[in-house]
Amino acid sequence: MRPDDSLYFEFENMPVRVVATRKIPAVETPGLRINETEPGKNITVPFWVAMELFESGLARFEDDGISGEQWTQIHYRERFQPLGQPTPLPDGFYSKVYLTFMRELSRAEGDSIRAENLERMRGRFRDIMESRIGKISRLSSAEVTAQTRGLQPEEAALYRDLHKIIDIWRRNMKKLGED
Repeated sequence: MRPDDSLYFEFENMPVRVVATRKIPAVETPGLRINETEPGKNITVPFWVAMELFESGLARFEDDGISGEQWTQIHYRERFQPLGQPTPLPDGFYSKVYLTFMRELSRAEGDSIRAENLERMRGRFRDIMESRIGKISRLSSAEVTAQTRGLQPEEAALYRDLHKIIDIWRRNMKKLGED
């Protein structure tokens, strides 16, 4: 977890579904109980637990995160329509991105091809994120409150914060010409 960002805490503790690939023994710690699980059965656990199960070969993720095809489609829409409205993203996009990056990061150790693929994904993600920041900034600077239906929850929070800051600044600047 990054020390200055609670978002990582949320992602690390988000519930994810895994499929047992081998028998998972029962585990109980304060605040967490995992029942014994037979191979082929699905369980929902916090992401950090899922990563431990994945890395130990006891489970695989039910959700593959963001596929290569999805990366390409989203990247294309965002980069080649930079001035339009934010296009819809898959539900839970940022949590899926986190899942994808963390899974690929563990797989890329010592594998130059996977490491290259990871760098391409990071580049696409940066492009997508910068495009979305620009679109959200433009929406936030409008005097009228915009609809945030097409935004992910993380983006909607950014929009609300920016819109509030810009609105306060705008009202203060308008007062300059008054007595």
